[in-house]
Amino acid sequence: MPERKITYTDNDRAIVAALKGSEGMTLAELCESTGRSLVSGHIVGAMKKGLIAVVGEKEVIRKGKKALTVYSYVDSDVHSNGDKPFNYTDNEKALLEAASRIDSPFLLSDLAAAMGVEKLSSGSINGLVKKGNISKDAEKRIVETDRPDTVKVYGFVADIPADAE
Repeated sequence: MPERKITYTDNDRAIVAALKGSEGMTLAELCESTGRSLVSGHIVGAMKKGLIAVVGEKEVIRKGKKALTVYSYVDSDVHSNGDKPFNYTDNEKALLEAASRIDSPFLLSDLAAAMGVEKLSSGSINGLVKKGNISKDAEKRIVETDRPDTVKVYGFVADIPADAE
């Protein structure tokens, strides 16, 4: 059976040129360096041809979206379960006081800012939702977020043969 001829594309040439002499690049860095819209298939093709290889991994921050629960302040009244009034902790009282100062529907991060704390968990407000002082809105709010991710770093292995088409 005759040996298959390897075809080298312009993308292969651009990838090799970018990686030659570098310590390695991610796909995003290769796109930026080459000025091309490279996709993972271009990388896989170059790897199958023996031109590049995975040489490591890198932590990057990617943009993402997250659906967050929206809450609304109802009141600061002492609610009851039938004829027995609920007990409110000092923290719940502080949460209600801060929530009463927020004009519109809010996220936990808004409530944390109103309280002057860095972060609140949903567990800190769930008791007030169950007691009826705070309501959960049916709609979620989509917010932009940064999320860490691990991506592969590709490095130069071999040059395209001089006699290649």
